[in-house]
Amino acid sequence: MRNILRIAAVCMVVFAGSAFAQEAKKDGWWIKVRTQKPESQTIGFYAGESSHSYGFFTRWNKGAPVEFDISADYRNAPTLFILAQTTDGRKAGFCLMYKSKGVRYFEFDLEERQESKQSDEDKRCE
Repeated sequence: MRNILRIAAVCMVVFAGSAFAQEAKKDGWWIKVRTQKPESQTIGFYAGESSHSYGFFTRWNKGAPVEFDISADYRNAPTLFILAQTTDGRKAGFCLMYKSKGVRYFEFDLEERQESKQSDEDKRCE
């Protein structure tokens, strides 16, 4: 019985770790946190199709994977509204990406919000 519990615990750790380590699929909207910029320990992300219709999406913590997909609800939306916040007032930066292209570069202290289209392009994002 102890061996079964140990195996179950190991499996939970392995599968949980693999979910957190998953990279962005790059088949729609995704975010790439700028590792040179995040003086802030945490960035909160809100997403939606417009500034009138958005909700909490995820929180990024320093040390977590730097690339992650936007939720499936908005992954291929023609336009995407992003609101990003830090709680400590330190610099943060990320790129909003669509498929293989950088769409919008964000660099801010407390809060930044932008609406972007799939056709937009920002050369600061690699």
